[in-house]
Amino acid sequence: MRKARRQPRLVLLPLLAAVLCSVGAVHVGRAKAADSPVPQKRFVWMITLRSLRRLTALPGSDAAVRTFFGSQRYSILVGGPHSRYPSLPARRSLAFGSYRSMHSGVASSASPHTPRVVILDLERWSQTPPGEQRQPARYYRLAGRLARRKGLLLVATPSSNLVEPWPVRFIPAYASYLQSGLVGEVAKAADVFEVQAQGFERQTALYKEFVATAADQARDANAHVTVIAGLSTNPGGRGVPAIQLYRDALAARPYVDGFWLNIPAKSEACRRCGVARPEIALELLRKLMRENAFLPGARPVAATAEQQGA
Repeated sequence: MRKARRQPRLVLLPLLAAVLCSVGAVHVGRAKAADSPVPQKRFVWMITLRSLRRLTALPGSDAAVRTFFGSQRYSILVGGPHSRYPSLPARRSLAFGSYRSMHSGVASSASPHTPRVVILDLERWSQTPPGEQRQPARYYRLAGRLARRKGLLLVATPSSNLVEPWPVRFIPAYASYLQSGLVGEVAKAADVFEVQAQGFERQTALYKEFVATAADQARDANAHVTVIAGLSTNPGGRGVPAIQLYRDALAARPYVDGFWLNIPAKSEACRRCGVARPEIALELLRKLMRENAFLPGARPVAATAEQQGA
């Protein structure tokens, strides 16, 4: 009976050792990422039309909107024209939750009115078919080929929930994402890669390390890729104070080429998003307006000693 009880432990030891080695590799990757210089690209800001409408509904938002989203070269507007800002020069784009819908949506891209930027957002949600959830790297490769054929810029925004977490309680779920190789595989196919780090916003050090490590992996795979990070006013339905988002942005700034600002609200695609909080976004942008490093087209900055230890 004793031998029968010991046997499963012996089987689990190699697995546990492998997991611990992998976690160590993740931490080594973070340290490497923190020291990695960011290629000298210009700073980019993205926002959806829906979020922009929520932002512009607030009085006194005009200066922030024009400052951060008024550049045709360094701003991307996900969706059609804004009724209040019909001539906003930000590049307009179309977003898709599956390769199948992207393939159908760009079929008529010969039209001069078709946006030249497409976004593919594969996640474990209703918009992404199960087959694409199981093979995200394959479908991002197909998307990259399609975008190149059509002369489109591909923005890839794979969620970390596409990778199954390790079945070990004390191993964080994001570690499996960083160890899976998915970031590099997707980055090879993309022109812009978004690190969906919104879930870590309440912990600045973790937000910075996750973004820096993923950015490093993306650039190792594709030296020409532009890396942006997600910022959300209320991830999971809980508002994040503007000062916290400000700290996150300062900490991640040396490692990214831009941010995607989200102001979500409850919808079919996001049942837990709760009430939109555009006032948080406006306060954040006002704080960042004093920082020249965050303006569209600004040069990347080196990490300071304070930011490295944030």
